[in-house]
Amino acid sequence: MDPGPSDEQQVKEYVHTKRFPTDCNVFRVFLFVITIPLCLALSIIRLFIGLQGLVIICFLPKSLRFRRYFVRLVLMLLGVFVNVQKAPNKSQKPHVIVSNHVSVIDRIVVECSIAVATLSVRDVPLLIRLILGSLDLSPRNEAPPPTEVAKAHLDSSSTPILTFPEQITTRGNGVLKFASWPFSVSPAVQVAAIDISRWHFIRPNMTHVFASPLADFFWFLYCPAHWVNIKFHSVGDEFRSLSPELRATSAQQLVASSLALPSLSLSCHDVREYKKTLVKEQAEGMDIEVLVRQVVEVLPNVPENEIRVDLLRTRNTTKTIRNLISSVPSATKKPMPSAKPPRSDTKGFPKDPSVRANILEFKKSQLILEGRRKYIEKHNLDITP
Repeated sequence: MDPGPSDEQQVKEYVHTKRFPTDCNVFRVFLFVITIPLCLALSIIRLFIGLQGLVIICFLPKSLRFRRYFVRLVLMLLGVFVNVQKAPNKSQKPHVIVSNHVSVIDRIVVECSIAVATLSVRDVPLLIRLILGSLDLSPRNEAPPPTEVAKAHLDSSSTPILTFPEQITTRGNGVLKFASWPFSVSPAVQVAAIDISRWHFIRPNMTHVFASPLADFFWFLYCPAHWVNIKFHSVGDEFRSLSPELRATSAQQLVASSLALPSLSLSCHDVREYKKTLVKEQAEGMDIEVLVRQVVEVLPNVPENEIRVDLLRTRNTTKTIRNLISSVPSATKKPMPSAKPPRSDTKGFPKDPSVRANILEFKKSQLILEGRRKYIEKHNLDITP
């Protein structure tokens, strides 16, 4: 039986590592380039209109029904068209609303249907936090969020708390494992499922593992239009009687089935570990090139590919030099430059460009040989062929 894919291989399928897709044809790229001025002008206009609208939203009471319609109007001006396919059941008076997380505007999208406060404020710009009445309940580096403070909020307010148990944005083709802490706040939970599609010639990704919230928001302003579908699902008494862990699993499966997506065993921690791996690989790639240049200065006759292969194994210039000296016969054989510099028939600096070039090349060779000699002496290397 063949072994299943590793967590890293699975994560690759459900997160983006770049903003732009790699399958764009030349015609789409051409349309993207020629529309850059128009889209930039559109994003600037939307920015000014959106900022004014968002500031107004800050001063509208959450209990005001007009606020929800005004939020939808502002989103339309920003090119985001929201379709509530199934409205929330407010008669059940939910304390917690949980949803999948696919973009930086998910919180504002939910505000089109129901007024919410939010605990998940770590990746949200300050203005959006003010709009949503975010509860800055804990230090940014503390995890998990303090459910006791969330319960205290619900004791003094009827505004439900919006949470994203995935705790990280994905590419929208799968639902990550839900964290259980939102379900321990209260059993009165409603589940929302969000689906967003973007209209653009090359369709830049909503987000990627290295993206910032401000960059994601810019691309919402830049792209001509977005269509958002949101569904709210009520849960029964059987759901409320489950433990928080089982509620999280049940809610994840409900969102996945609503969007016709797979319910994954991967969590946000797997995505973060994958990001760390990518960062480490990039850093190591840059370090290797520096080490390759150092070895080339000592063994200029050895091909760079052979040096790079050995450095990837040893991660040490001294060990690589020893290995190459013992394995490559021509590693130390280099034609020695002339002991005397090219002579000039004139006094002072020669006027002939070719003579000057020969003199500079000679001095360069002497400097390289001197540096090579000092390196070999410093590390007590035996380079006798």
